Amino acid sequence: MPEKWILIGKNFEIPLADEYCEALGIEVGDILLCTLMKDKRSIKFEKFSDQSLNDVKIKAHGYLCRVEELNPEDFE
Repeated sequence: MPEKWILIGKNFEIPLADEYCEALGIEVGDILLCTLMKDKRSIKFEKFSDQSLNDVKIKAHGYLCRVEELNPEDFE
């Protein structure tokens, strides 16, 4: 069994602690590029170059997500 488990919400949310967001310069509303690493066990997140995309364009890209406030009910 892995030493640490990551909770994933009902809509595939992944919680990040505030101190990680601060250290990485990530804020609510930012658009991130998600890259599956070669080992297929980890994902790299980095700020996307174009922070002006709307939700339709984010979804169409396929590898982008927006940082959002989490709803605690999604983790029950």
